[in-house]
Amino acid sequence: MRKALLSTVASLAIILPIHAHAAQVDQAGADQIKEKLTYYLPKDVVDTGFLKVTPGTNRYELSLDFAPFLKDIKPEDFTINGLKPFIHYLTPQDDGQWKVEVNDHFDVNGHFTESGKKQDFTYKIDSIVFDGLFDPTISYFSTGKYDLKKANLTVSGGDTNILMNVDQMGADLKGVKVDEGIVDLSGTMSMAKFSETINEASGDVVNISADSMSGTVEFKRLGVNPLRDLIVFGLDLIKSDVKQLDQAQADKLKALLKANMPLTDKFDEQLKFNGVKVAAQGMDVSLESFTYGLGFTGLKKDASVRFNMGLTKPVIPAGLLPPGTEGALPDDANFAVALTGLDLEAWVNYILANADFTKPQVLTPAQEDELEKVVLGGRPLHIEFSDVYAKSAVYDLSLAGTLKGDPDSMEKPDMDVTIKARDLDKTIKYLQDNAQKVPEFGQASFMVLMMKGFGKAEADGTIVWNVKMDQTGKVTINGQEMKI
Repeated sequence: MRKALLSTVASLAIILPIHAHAAQVDQAGADQIKEKLTYYLPKDVVDTGFLKVTPGTNRYELSLDFAPFLKDIKPEDFTINGLKPFIHYLTPQDDGQWKVEVNDHFDVNGHFTESGKKQDFTYKIDSIVFDGLFDPTISYFSTGKYDLKKANLTVSGGDTNILMNVDQMGADLKGVKVDEGIVDLSGTMSMAKFSETINEASGDVVNISADSMSGTVEFKRLGVNPLRDLIVFGLDLIKSDVKQLDQAQADKLKALLKANMPLTDKFDEQLKFNGVKVAAQGMDVSLESFTYGLGFTGLKKDASVRFNMGLTKPVIPAGLLPPGTEGALPDDANFAVALTGLDLEAWVNYILANADFTKPQVLTPAQEDELEKVVLGGRPLHIEFSDVYAKSAVYDLSLAGTLKGDPDSMEKPDMDVTIKARDLDKTIKYLQDNAQKVPEFGQASFMVLMMKGFGKAEADGTIVWNVKMDQTGKVTINGQEMKI
């Protein structure tokens, strides 16, 4: 509940901008802030008094007290001790922005009943600090820094007991207005010393930990004003308890959706976890690092969606791999793939032209089938591979290229990929040396020797294969047709 209401208040603060006036910190200003923040909340929620805004000398104190929501809960079902109001300080600035400050902590304990079992919990955060400048003209923070220290959560007494700790979590936020209603948003994230232990009633124990995490997130030319208008429109419908749109509302929704095109020019998120360890069922697995990323180029005519994942120095339990195959485990691996040439603009336009938002089912089954085809516009699905590689002491392989084909069947795709192998003689020797332990390696070494003959050697000894295949099944390697 606490998290949900905090999120509600934070969201309303963003979508209902209140312009600051540095010379005025008074009761009228406090009342305006409260009215704006509670406008979309149900009356019975507002009447609990959970949210209070108090004017000070030069800033407002915003207090969120969640105790009123718990008074009707039976003590045998849920009890919490130590819950105190959460305090924000809002200081109006001369330039119309708001300085937002939080310097608090959180320390509660209690119990809850689930499936007839009473379970105890504790939740403690030693320090919660936030300092930022919120700019109502961009509905975001022009600058902001968040820092959390020493978070601890325990749950015990049930079928699953949990102990979770985080030494530090933080984020730096930035928003820059680049045009009217258009902003560039960016942020960095960090975490240190995460650990979680899960004890099952069956006796199974799972331990998960990471030494650190770092990450970045970025939006280029995000249309915050039309996005805010769309959210406010939805909240207005909820507040008015609208069950089904009338024609005027449906027309407005379509206009708002159209105004949100293309949403953003670029979205990119990258996360890196260091020192990852997982222990379960008597097996320990670790990674020096694990990376994960997503990318998106907006609702455009030639849009792309990207995914990437990588790892370094995996360690797995001894004996898990068959003898002789240990060297096949990569020290460093990465995979990046993108779906390109997606006509997401046409996809949205088809919805705007054909959807009837006054009906429970806005598209007919036939229209839904057609909508799936609109994204590709009759073209083949286009997949791009980049930064794909696997490296170890005995091999160094990389791949880049494209794959095109019918999304319902990739039996005969158009393919154009380039494969590179460095130190290929080391790979062949490894296969030959372990052929007695792994009989399949004997045949594999012969195949690699044969493939080496088809490859093209670069100046540094790297062997390159440019492999092409068309929909007739014709295959060429470095321009030479292969008979299959």
